Amino acid sequence: MIQNHLPGARVVKAFNATYFVRLRDNGRPDAPVEEREAILLSGDDEEAKGIVSGLIEEIGFAPVDVGTLAESRRQEPGSPAYNVAMRPAEASEMLAGMG
Repeated sequence: MIQNHLPGARVVKAFNATYFVRLRDNGRPDAPVEEREAILLSGDDEEAKGIVSGLIEEIGFAPVDVGTLAESRRQEPGSPAYNVAMRPAEASEMLAGMG
């Protein structure tokens, strides 16, 4: 919906599925990425997703690509992955099971 309202914008959906306290407290920039808490992201622009993934890593989390903006429903409220603290492998497994 936001992409439709902002023609030409490079929209990446991230951070919406993570409670702000976890964002504030759980970043571990010195830990290996696979041991960090996952942050889900989705978008249609691979370059923009790469930039956001870099930001996610910089603040101490692990980016997990959900897919396109159309697939971002898998990181919405009510989905099994919404606001669940998990490592990247666990997040990828959960997302794979959601189809």
